[in-house]
Amino acid sequence: MKCIKAIWRRIGQRRQAREQAALTELKARYHAFRIFLENNGKALELIVNLDGQLHRAEPADIRATVDELLGVSNELVDGLNLLADGRHESLYVFHGRLGEHIHAELRSLGQGALARNICVGLDELEATALPQVGAKAVNLVRLRQMCLPVPDGFVCTIRACKKVLHSGRLGEQIRYLLRDVEIGRLQPEVAAAKIRGLILETPLPSEVAEALALAYEELEARERLTERGGEQSLAVSVRSSGASEDGIEHSFAGQFTSLLNIQGPEALHDACRRVIASGFGDRAIAYRINAGLPPFDFDLAVLVQAMVPATTAGVLFTVDPSWPDSGRMLVSAVPGLGTTAVGGAAPADIYRPLRTFGEEEGEEAAERPDELVEQHIARKTWREVPDPAGGLRREEVPGDEAERPLLTGEMLAQLVAIGRTIEGLEGMAQDVEWAYTPAGLHVLQARPLRLAAASGHRSPAPSPTEPLCIGLCASAGKAVGRVRLIHSIFELNRLEMELPQTLIEGPLILALPHSIVDAARFLPHCAGILVDMGNPTDHLACVARESAVPMMTEVRTGLTDLRDRQWVLVDADHGLVLEAPELVRSRTMDNHRQRLAAAEHGREAGRSRPPSVLSLSPVRQRLRQQIATLNLTDAYGPTFSLAECRSIHDLVRYTHEMAVMTMFSTGDQVIEEAGGLLRPMDIGVPFSFLVIDLGGGIRRRNSHSRRRLALLRRTLGREDVLSAPLGALCDGMTTPGLRWHAPSDLDALPEIVSRTMLDGRGVRPVGAFNYALVARDYLNLNARVEFHFAMVDAVCGRDAHANYIRFRFKGGGAGLERSHRRAIFFQHVLERNGFYTTVAGDLVTASLSGADKERITGQLLMIGRLFGFSRFLDSVMSNDAVPVYLAEAFLAGRFDSLEILAAMEAEGIDQA
Repeated sequence: MKCIKAIWRRIGQRRQAREQAALTELKARYHAFRIFLENNGKALELIVNLDGQLHRAEPADIRATVDELLGVSNELVDGLNLLADGRHESLYVFHGRLGEHIHAELRSLGQGALARNICVGLDELEATALPQVGAKAVNLVRLRQMCLPVPDGFVCTIRACKKVLHSGRLGEQIRYLLRDVEIGRLQPEVAAAKIRGLILETPLPSEVAEALALAYEELEARERLTERGGEQSLAVSVRSSGASEDGIEHSFAGQFTSLLNIQGPEALHDACRRVIASGFGDRAIAYRINAGLPPFDFDLAVLVQAMVPATTAGVLFTVDPSWPDSGRMLVSAVPGLGTTAVGGAAPADIYRPLRTFGEEEGEEAAERPDELVEQHIARKTWREVPDPAGGLRREEVPGDEAERPLLTGEMLAQLVAIGRTIEGLEGMAQDVEWAYTPAGLHVLQARPLRLAAASGHRSPAPSPTEPLCIGLCASAGKAVGRVRLIHSIFELNRLEMELPQTLIEGPLILALPHSIVDAARFLPHCAGILVDMGNPTDHLACVARESAVPMMTEVRTGLTDLRDRQWVLVDADHGLVLEAPELVRSRTMDNHRQRLAAAEHGREAGRSRPPSVLSLSPVRQRLRQQIATLNLTDAYGPTFSLAECRSIHDLVRYTHEMAVMTMFSTGDQVIEEAGGLLRPMDIGVPFSFLVIDLGGGIRRRNSHSRRRLALLRRTLGREDVLSAPLGALCDGMTTPGLRWHAPSDLDALPEIVSRTMLDGRGVRPVGAFNYALVARDYLNLNARVEFHFAMVDAVCGRDAHANYIRFRFKGGGAGLERSHRRAIFFQHVLERNGFYTTVAGDLVTASLSGADKERITGQLLMIGRLFGFSRFLDSVMSNDAVPVYLAEAFLAGRFDSLEILAAMEAEGIDQA
């Protein structure tokens, strides 16, 4: 007898040792998986950073990021093979070969400078082109992107202007003069006069002169197409645009030459030389030296725009500098061109409207006009106007106009609205130059407004325009358009059918619950994209950057705070969504109709975007294709394989999917050996399962050793659960009012019986354990419930980038047709909750990623309710109307299946 007990004891000890070893291995694999997820997030962040660096960074910075990315992606390959017991070793070969190609491109990256155009149109520039075209031009580019009324034009780049200064011995002579100023041998004004003479005497290099003439001709042609040009030569304004100019740190306001009403290519060549020479004026030289800037570090571009023949013009400060807390703006207006307003050389009308001016209506505004606008109307004596022969001339203001206000209430309301819009875009108070013509308002310039208190410290500006919602920039840029709210794949497919009519209504701003991969096909038609969840590293964001479509993620309240077809202004650069002013809407629609008409006549195929001054060189483009481009988009399609990988981004996506699927199947591999360590769980519903705690998922209880085995076997309740995802799932299953039992349709009974008898053919047979691997922020549930198989894999932690839910559901006892309808029910519910969902027969696969902990918890709560609500649900799926009816009832918070089925029967929906 003692011998038998000893044998049983040794058998038990060996079993416990195997179970402990299996549990240790499972925990090690889980921790390896968490390290893998951290590396995955780091790799995606590096890819996004590199995507930006390829447009503007130095080769050395790009090489450093590439080296770090190759190291992290190699760790992903290591991590996957550790999880999968070496089943993906071929990834090492792929990674090595791809790394060799990338390093070969990196070696050639620094061998040649990027070719830049000499003259670039404003609509061909990106808002990130400041080092090439200066701050003033970039500011106007941003405003034109928002369809604000900014005159058309082009820029002679900083690179081209430097070419002018280095022609012949000009650069050497200028350096010599500036060195004399620095050591005190020469006065700035003397050096400035000599430099000016040298520049004006030196002809422009032939390639610069030809490029200016061509750009002028193209601008003239565009103006005539818009019916703004006349028969004579186009009149343009020629101004400076410096990389250090008009900024918040350094302001060269008033130090550089601005020339107006320049007509013809020859006059334009001379004007460009004069603007370049103004970069070396005595004030500019002294300012640079006093500000600690190198005197010869020339960073001016020349900005050329179509001339605005203003009837009245002026300056708008979005905050009254003398009284920042008054809630008022400050507007000055002069007759004719705005040159006298900027210089303060002539009497000007002064207006101080409330920042809310224009929002009051009817009697309210009429009862207190003096409160809305404080104004001082000056007696105007003279004005500057364009001379038909070129340049400007002065003329007297007629007596009947001298004391007449220059701005009407409507004009002033327009200015206030435009000022609030620009302030909202830039996030700070603005100094805006404007002009009115018979055609309407034009914005000539906008720059940060410096506000200083009496003490010398900067005074804070009032909060800019209140945004409708905020988010993170995933693809830079700004856009104006009409919102279309999309809650599901179903609505996205419906939008595709309605797309022609939708585009007639205005530019499309797509608002999505998360980064639905299928939305990528709409990018050629989108002005912008807003995503409640998601992050800058996901597939849709990558495609948006490739297509130069502004996109924001983590908007969170976009689908609730925005209205369908609402006009909005998307400022992805600053993560803001603002309401679009009426003037912006009308100009946007005018431009949009012109593009649609051009497309209809075959002159434009779909949405086109002009080439950017920052377009990538061939070497950088190849690097981008080998690193950042994502080719693996459908994780559940036949093309998702290593054979289709073309880039590091593909490799990261592939390893992540394989790692998740490996963890999905890990439990089945060890459950037999670790079965003794499984804890039964019962939460009071007909859905029981066993739990393996990987660490921190189940509450530990102190116990004496003799009671340890009994406690280990004790059934767990909801109060024992510390795992956030498992807790949310259990709370969903135990929702008050949720009915787990639905009656079976008698017509489906024969199929239920037959499928039960043949159930051994299923993925997991009846009687197999339902089990859950849990940690504090992890859940992997594999369950066989009656006649179907369900799996949930989720991470629910503080890092939204690492969080996800994967859900699969397959099978049913009432036949394939009814099981497919239940799958459609699942699809409808899951898509409305932001999941990306696919259905094949009775198999439902759904995923959600990039959400914060609160959102993940809420979705797991919903899935828990689905488990109860959908039990035996296939048996009542008698026709195609049933799944939609049930889904809408579930989404409306009706969880009593008997009550819903009774309502269906009363309406005749359940009749075949």
